[in-house]
Amino acid sequence: MIALPKSIKEMKRLLLICLMLICGTASAQELFPYLQAPSPTSICVNWKTTDNAETVVEYGLSQNQLASTKTGTNKILSDTGYPANYYYHSVKIDGLTANTKYYYRIKTGNRISQVYSFKTLPLPGQASTADGHIRFLIMGDNQMKGVPRYDSLVSAAKRQIARKWGYDKDPSDNIAMTVMVGDQVDVGTLDHYENVHFSKNKKLSGFLPIQTLVGNHETYGTLGMQAYYDHYILDDVTYKGISSGSEAYYARQAGNTLFIAFDTEHPSNDQITWLNKILPLADQDNTVQWIVSLGHRPYQAEQYVGDISTWIRNTVMPIMNTSAKHILHIGAHHHLYHRGQLKNFPTYQIISGGVAWDQYWGMSSEQDFDDVQKTLPNWIYQIIDVDTVNNTFDVEAYSIGSIFEWKDNVLMDRFHHAKNKPAPQKPGILNNYNGQELELPITIESSPYETTSDELLNTTEFLLSKTQDFSIVEKDIYRDFENFYGKAGNRTDESKDVNANLDITKATIEKNGLTNGVYYVKVRYRDRNLKWSPWSDIKSFKIINSVVLNTQIVPDATEYEQNKPIKISFTDTPGNAKDWIGIYKKGQNPGSANPSQIWKYTNGQVSGSMTFTSGLATKGQYYAALMANDGYTEIAPRKSFYVGPPVTLSTDQNNYPVTGTVKLSYTNAPALSKDWVGVYKVGITPSSAVTSPKWAYVTSANGTYTFNGLPKGYYFAQYFLEDGYTAVGNKIFFQIGDDITQLMINKTIYNLNENIMATWTDSPGIVKDWLGIYHKNDNPNIDPLVSYTYFNGIANGNVEIPDDKLPTEPGSYFIVMFTNDSYNEVSNRVEFEVVGETLGTSSNSSESGIQVYPNPVNSGERTYIKAKYPIEKIDVYDMTGSLFYTSKNINNNATSIINQSLPKGVYVLKIFSNKLYTVKMIVK
Repeated sequence: MIALPKSIKEMKRLLLICLMLICGTASAQELFPYLQAPSPTSICVNWKTTDNAETVVEYGLSQNQLASTKTGTNKILSDTGYPANYYYHSVKIDGLTANTKYYYRIKTGNRISQVYSFKTLPLPGQASTADGHIRFLIMGDNQMKGVPRYDSLVSAAKRQIARKWGYDKDPSDNIAMTVMVGDQVDVGTLDHYENVHFSKNKKLSGFLPIQTLVGNHETYGTLGMQAYYDHYILDDVTYKGISSGSEAYYARQAGNTLFIAFDTEHPSNDQITWLNKILPLADQDNTVQWIVSLGHRPYQAEQYVGDISTWIRNTVMPIMNTSAKHILHIGAHHHLYHRGQLKNFPTYQIISGGVAWDQYWGMSSEQDFDDVQKTLPNWIYQIIDVDTVNNTFDVEAYSIGSIFEWKDNVLMDRFHHAKNKPAPQKPGILNNYNGQELELPITIESSPYETTSDELLNTTEFLLSKTQDFSIVEKDIYRDFENFYGKAGNRTDESKDVNANLDITKATIEKNGLTNGVYYVKVRYRDRNLKWSPWSDIKSFKIINSVVLNTQIVPDATEYEQNKPIKISFTDTPGNAKDWIGIYKKGQNPGSANPSQIWKYTNGQVSGSMTFTSGLATKGQYYAALMANDGYTEIAPRKSFYVGPPVTLSTDQNNYPVTGTVKLSYTNAPALSKDWVGVYKVGITPSSAVTSPKWAYVTSANGTYTFNGLPKGYYFAQYFLEDGYTAVGNKIFFQIGDDITQLMINKTIYNLNENIMATWTDSPGIVKDWLGIYHKNDNPNIDPLVSYTYFNGIANGNVEIPDDKLPTEPGSYFIVMFTNDSYNEVSNRVEFEVVGETLGTSSNSSESGIQVYPNPVNSGERTYIKAKYPIEKIDVYDMTGSLFYTSKNINNNATSIINQSLPKGVYVLKIFSNKLYTVKMIVK
């Protein structure tokens, strides 16, 4: 029995005690652990507080007996809005048993978290679950602070894990770790690490250790990469005792899977040297069965074409392809999902998904690539499931929808690979040509798909050539059984299968699709286990009554090192025994007085190839010429190429002040007579019609050209041969000065929904340069943007801001240009006003600080809600009082809801902020 208080004073005292108990209970829930750096015998536990340096983890094998205690360290970090009050706690628990579940909680002062669990990694080569599996959760870009997307993705993944493996299980029972592929923050600030990365991961980060890597957004903000280094524990990650020496890239083994993570923001020879040490060891390691490579910028992309990592595609991947264990490359950067396969290697490549800035069909430059099977503009995550017993690697991709439609873990894609399965059987060409003369169009038919495995047909490839060795391919018809590309109907978030109802075992050549002449054709099949069949037997036919012969010669490169083989292919020659190809120096004209450097007969072949195995010893510019019947009559266009050392250009900086001196260095130069280096503005094509503002002749193999006096702008430099405009080697970019780009808009005052036309000069010319609109006096590195618009990297041009990117309420704004998907401003800010009536605010919005707009709203569109204080929850009711929708745990001043599922009518929003607000909303 509780004694009643005897006085008002005692009542106040008891009330104060109750409040302290309530606050103590509430504060106990404020600690959220963040697991990192898993290994078979250790794990790191991190968390953040605003005070108190105490850093304690209590853990044990039972959730009721946390008998062990480990004390760690903390760092006190400072940043804008954090005056030395960001306490980052870190505890490394070691001496653990491999593949064992532990329970734990974290403690700072009188604050104690709930009890969580983690599981140590299995020993190398072993499984994590009793039935022989090890699984990984994959997530891409996070970034967005003001919208509840990433936390929704995390919650959905947690639900799906429970659905698949049991609601009575912890996530740690079936998932070994979460792999994140960069852009986990929008800018490198403490605010974003706390409120974008950690807070949105808290439903899983206490159960599943997280490994991430460097995205471009980690490099921005007040702290940039320093915040990355301060928060992530990657410096002691090794494989076979080999460390990268950097937290920016690393290799981590988990069970029988090796993850090799690259830093695509800072490509380097150091990473390649490190990879060349790691990969041979992995190939020899029987505990490694699968290798997964990771890099933020992707291998390929069908939207924002060209915004990929050419370093990954052209430098890293050829090395990775030397390993038969390399099964998957994961990229991010684009806020959608795509999956494809490398054409000649059993390796998948995906873009993980991500929930950041909207990226739908029609918003960018787009191209349908052969090596991408499906592009799906949804918010998607993946689960990798490795079966160590049956040697299988399975991936499932789940969607939570888009801004247009929410989905509850809809399975959008699945793919797999199983070792030791047979390849499809060799196909055949069914057409009986027998040297027939054919007129276009024609259809080439191949035999039915056959295999001794249970794998279905995925891909066919038909090759057509005029050379029997297929050294010049006239047509490469490469198709998957499905090809999701482009919007489906009017849905820009849904993709159309452009190969639906297409029989990919047939290839049709349309009228004028080939020139006249004899052709060779072969076909091969690939199954859904990434196994290719052998090529079919070759058949040939002759095309007549089409377009005229296309006599041509094609060198296999445009630059050759001295004394290296030179291969020249040819097609549609007259077929004389003494037709011949000669190689001449630039400036020589074929004739008896000017003998060629080297030459060979075609030996009567109409189409074929020849190789000059010894190459050419003298550096310089050359061309190949095709001549008829032992004479000097040229019957095909000349093809030029360069022979000499590989030239490299570099600058000592990327950015220079207007008064600065540019140091342009060159190495391995051929230093031919009047070779020169020249500088041009981005967007200019070097030619005699355009004068280079800075240039110099080259007189030695290695040297430096210094200059100043360039006006501010974005520039590139190239190496040119012999007083001409033939460029060899790399192109190097740099900038002079700041505030280079001049941005203008067509008005200073706009009505609501009135179009805004932006015009600019001298932009950096990068495909993901973008225009951002902000409220006046906002800080782009801290405050949420109003909208963003890409413009395909045009250096000088204009764009009309799309309707859905216009401000939706009256006020003062500015527009500014940023470069390369960053928050680095490269233009002047242009301020403007938007006037008009704001619909849908609460009856006294100026007092309440609540805004709901647009209102009325069309069905399927977004309704935006802004509040003076953080919004906790929003309930949507119809006029009968029935609850339609609830959005919880928003914890932000701004959010939006999608009216996809709401019929036309009047609704009541109950908005829980600093108090309860009620606002009517009309759906048209």
